Amino acid sequence: MENIIYKECVVIGAGITGLAAARWLKKYKIDFVVLEKSSDIGGLWRYTDDEYGVMDFTHINVSKYNYCFSDHSFPENTTDYPHHSEMFKYIKSYSDKFQLREKIKFKTVVKKVEEITETFKKLETEKNFETIKNFEKLWKITAFDLEKKEEIMFVTPYVSIASGHHSTPIEAKFEGQENFSGKIFHSVKFKSAAKNNMINSRVLIVGIGNSAVDAAVNLVNEGKCSKVVISSRSGAWIIPNYISGYATDLYACRSFLNIPWKIATNVMEMAIKFVYGHPNKYKLNPKMRALQTQPTVSPTLIHHIQRKHITIKPNIKNIDKNTVEFENGEKEDFDVIILCTGYKIDLNYLSDDIQNKVFFDENKNSLNLFKQVFHPKIGKSLAFLGFIQPSSGGLITVSEMQARWHASLMLNQSHLPTEDKMNEIIIADMEKSKKRFYKSNRHTIQQDPILYNDDIGQFFGAKPDPLKNFSLIWHFLFSSCGPAQWRLNGPDSDNQAYLQVKKVPVTDMMKIFSFVLFLIMFFFIIQIYKHPIIFLIAIGSVLFYKYFLKTNFEKI
Repeated sequence: MENIIYKECVVIGAGITGLAAARWLKKYKIDFVVLEKSSDIGGLWRYTDDEYGVMDFTHINVSKYNYCFSDHSFPENTTDYPHHSEMFKYIKSYSDKFQLREKIKFKTVVKKVEEITETFKKLETEKNFETIKNFEKLWKITAFDLEKKEEIMFVTPYVSIASGHHSTPIEAKFEGQENFSGKIFHSVKFKSAAKNNMINSRVLIVGIGNSAVDAAVNLVNEGKCSKVVISSRSGAWIIPNYISGYATDLYACRSFLNIPWKIATNVMEMAIKFVYGHPNKYKLNPKMRALQTQPTVSPTLIHHIQRKHITIKPNIKNIDKNTVEFENGEKEDFDVIILCTGYKIDLNYLSDDIQNKVFFDENKNSLNLFKQVFHPKIGKSLAFLGFIQPSSGGLITVSEMQARWHASLMLNQSHLPTEDKMNEIIIADMEKSKKRFYKSNRHTIQQDPILYNDDIGQFFGAKPDPLKNFSLIWHFLFSSCGPAQWRLNGPDSDNQAYLQVKKVPVTDMMKIFSFVLFLIMFFFIIQIYKHPIIFLIAIGSVLFYKYFLKTNFEKI
């Protein structure tokens, strides 16, 4: 028992999500430790030449207005889409501001997370925690200190898993690839054309996500590669960084996101076609609608396709030595194949019992979690933070909201719904997601951050209240508002939040849209005033159809 370390919460991972968790645990004086397997903070934003992380040339693909913490903005002179070096500097400044580093145990690998047995629990319930007075479970975390070469055990009533969903690379397999005479590797090992010694090579990139597109452009610009080909099964809509002079993610606002997605996707596709033309023109051939997938953002891919620096091919049929045959029958020779085929969620340190509960299937792509955070049977003691794929913004705001929610639950300031209710909501959310997003491994955890944060914010009082923030109603509807909007009211409200929300630009297009919407509403109000009987008949007809005719037709 002497080697056991007691903590009120253990956080796994010191990337942006783990740091967000640490910031709020420290704020509420909850005794915690962050376990990080590497030697520094930042997760994938910590660039190294030979380890997991971003590429040498990576910029964030969500603007600084929506990819930041609620109480720590980027410096004013930062570009809209900062380079990874600026991003890492920003993350370090956040850690320094709240003195988080002192709570992190580096070079510590988590080996196992398991619930403590009833017998052991009886022995440990006498252990008093200063801040956490009531808890439902105790967890044992077995870790290994890489420096001291020794095993450590932590006992805690709460665990925040923040190790991320970009953990284990998915390496696609193709017929004959074992005979490929060149190099095949996953994009996690690609840093740049120069660093990977690929100058003037013939390169095939498999996949058309953001990493694939960034790598292709780098191979052209820096690598001067004689051939760069992107092979894609499903195609893609390529979204520009800017539309009408504004960062594209600034268009993600409540008035747009609450439009039925089939209407919204038509609007988005029209905007893309206005900038680039139809994607089929460039053989991108998307099999899904623009808002059915995580956006692939690039300001330069189309430019290089137009100049034939990069070409698009369908899926690979087979590989014979250095020759690749595609499904359309075309053949090309390559020196290198880069697999930009994504990642799978890997939580192998969880006990088998927990994994069987948390994952829906053997492939471990779909999570059986209430709002992607809590398992109904396990409850609030184990939180999965950051296991979201944002479809219209950045992960930081989501991670921070999840961390605040978990902290409020620890302190009994809020409560989860009943187990049955959580299961019911999980099923409803999954059905909604299936209808909206294209069937793919990477879309099982897809969410729109603004709508998602509003959703979980209502469980602990952080959803922006228009009545308490009346002067910001227009911004709530037509601006992305940034992360400070969830600090306007409720717990952790910040008197600087109002000014931060006002600083987020509202696009000219949204200003025009709001004006047109106002005119339409004004017209209808006048018509209702002039012809109230017609209005009442129309409303009655809609209600009659919805609650009588439609219901009876569905029964037949």
